[in-house]
Amino acid sequence: MSPPASDLLDSLPVQLSQQLQEHVNQALLEITRPNSASQFAQNAPVLAKFREAIAQGDSKDDIEFMRQFRALVPITSYEPYQPFVAKFFAEPCREIDVNDLFAPGLPCFLAISSGTSGKEPKLFPRYRPLPQYSHHRIPTIPSSEGTIFAPSSLKLSKYSKTLKIYCEDGQSSHNLVVCSVRTGYIRVQMNWDAEDDMDRLGLWIPGQTAPYAVDIIEGHRPHFLMHALFALGDSKVTTMSFAFANSFVSVLHYIEDEWLLLVDCIENGIIPDIETTDRLRAALKKHFTANSTRAAELREIGPPGEAEGWAVRVWPALTKFIGKTGGIASVVVPKVCQMRKLGYIN
Repeated sequence: MSPPASDLLDSLPVQLSQQLQEHVNQALLEITRPNSASQFAQNAPVLAKFREAIAQGDSKDDIEFMRQFRALVPITSYEPYQPFVAKFFAEPCREIDVNDLFAPGLPCFLAISSGTSGKEPKLFPRYRPLPQYSHHRIPTIPSSEGTIFAPSSLKLSKYSKTLKIYCEDGQSSHNLVVCSVRTGYIRVQMNWDAEDDMDRLGLWIPGQTAPYAVDIIEGHRPHFLMHALFALGDSKVTTMSFAFANSFVSVLHYIEDEWLLLVDCIENGIIPDIETTDRLRAALKKHFTANSTRAAELREIGPPGEAEGWAVRVWPALTKFIGKTGGIASVVVPKVCQMRKLGYIN
């Protein structure tokens, strides 16, 4: 593996550059050392040269370990990982076969890639990060400072499922959720088991525009439409957060298509009859009240259309948009900027 470009380090003062390099080395060591004992590290053909070098040298020498890691661990495709990931889908899946597979213990969830290549999504076990390197957080802000429009579905992907991992006694088992990275880390952070989703229908996280029940609506259109309904009814939105910027544009299309329905529902406090929401309607209704004043404001503004700055007219306090704008999402950046007239975070 080629050493990373050092332009950034060279541009820093010597002391700061050394501190940064030491931090990077320590972080990498704290991740790779434990993972080097995993099933993948011990058996994958792609790591054969690395294993041989470590076995022949002083395995306790951290400096030598990292030197060999950088020199002999190649950049890989998904192919070397696939047969190991497949173990999670064995029938039955036994704990002894998947424990310490890529890192110590069992993963928190199996992450589904975005599938933007046009092929089947890839699956990656995600393990609980060390506390000092955990940066995944549910976007929240104090309710006194406004609200955040951050659709986060727990059910959207057709590949989402719950796998069972059977313990050695053959009776007890662990559940492993297959989901997006964003969903997985929300579940980990909030300690939400998929089996208990229907027990949390009364929950509304402070600062969010929509209650928890909206996040377990299945299907892109109903999920985003219901999020749009609650967000349109809330004039205090200060932040938008989407996994990908193009999801925001999808929401705009849904709003434009159903503008009259959404505004009427806000005026009358009605949950619209949208597919896949039947079992959740009662819970959603408890969280939704009529707001004729807000409906009048929205009618005066009108639907998204092509009007510049539409979003900041609907949400005057809106100051920040968070979302990935690279790759396939880059094509919608002009549209996002047109609707918001704000900067964006890549």
